[in-house]
Amino acid sequence: MMRDRSRIASATLFPTDHPLPADAMIGREDDVDRVAMALLGGVNTVLAGPRRTGKTTVADAAMAICSGEGAYVAAVDIFQAPDAAAFARQLTLQLLANRPPLRRAIADALHAGRSVLEALRTTAGYRAREDLGQDIEITLELSLAERDPQSALLTALALAQRLADSDERRVVLFLDEFQDIASKRFGDREALTRQIRAVLQRSTGVSVLFAGSIEHLMRDLFAPSDRALSQFGSFHELAHITPEEWTTGLRRRLGLDNTTITADALAHLIELGEGHPRATMLLAAQSHLTSIEELSHEIDNAMVVQALDRALGAERLRHEQQIERIRSAGRYSERLAIRVATGSELYAGLRPEQAARALNSLRDIGVINHGPRPGQWFLTDPLLHRYLAARPIAGVDR
Repeated sequence: MMRDRSRIASATLFPTDHPLPADAMIGREDDVDRVAMALLGGVNTVLAGPRRTGKTTVADAAMAICSGEGAYVAAVDIFQAPDAAAFARQLTLQLLANRPPLRRAIADALHAGRSVLEALRTTAGYRAREDLGQDIEITLELSLAERDPQSALLTALALAQRLADSDERRVVLFLDEFQDIASKRFGDREALTRQIRAVLQRSTGVSVLFAGSIEHLMRDLFAPSDRALSQFGSFHELAHITPEEWTTGLRRRLGLDNTTITADALAHLIELGEGHPRATMLLAAQSHLTSIEELSHEIDNAMVVQALDRALGAERLRHEQQIERIRSAGRYSERLAIRVATGSELYAGLRPEQAARALNSLRDIGVINHGPRPGQWFLTDPLLHRYLAARPIAGVDR
């Protein structure tokens, strides 16, 4: 069957594997405004929650507001940084790119594979030593940064305040997957977080948005009184996207392709997505794709039922990869993940410490999270929940 080329691609209407642009966001407008206003007001903010639930989308939209209000902004995904030297270099480049001549010089140098430092040295108006400090060179010269990576990182963080002072702008940093700062690749956690706080608490012109996908690790960094970053950021909990917001948002997105959805089909889709942003968007995308294949501009309930099967099929490889991660988390982790998915007795046949260790391991890799009642757990991804509940595994009881 030939595809109607006048239709908008389903993945364009409902992207699932990267942060959404602000105009595609469904719900969360209040979250964006509150986070942005806090940062512009000088309040450090902590966003914590499972992956693929919209944190980065909210953070990006808040950063865009800050930029629109005249603030300098810089964002680094710490998960992507192999070490402190790379983190330092990326943060420095992001900060310097707030000055238009430097932004062009950096982009040209990276595109041509040339030394960024040399490109900046020859850029009109750039005075590394007089303007931003002689030690900035160690964060841009990789060999120097690798000799003393933590010093390079602290210099990069201090650069934010230098820019704030020099250009009389508020500087807003977005440090994504910040819980990774505690990993071994960044060195001693306690020493590094003490140094980070020492630099940032003197940076009165700098606000930081710390985001992380493993909530208990983020709380362990910022909540206990004996931690260096204790109370250094105010936790912001993302609001649940309501069924009404999903109804309005999904109809609006479908309307861009002149497509409608029946009331019962839309209610069923939202119920299947369980409020999880990525799962709901994936189900919407598969429903829309079915409408294209059937040459229809209306989605009915049968298409939504079919979309669930298609979504599970599309996620099969990802789910198999997650099973491998679950197995690698510990001896009883797969058994406990299946029990959480099926609502079975968690501790049956296991010593309490064995079950607790397995549950904590699953929490540590972001597969499960605490429910509202003590001792209650849930799968963070509703599609993985369905996959585990339906998948027979030889030798693993429920």
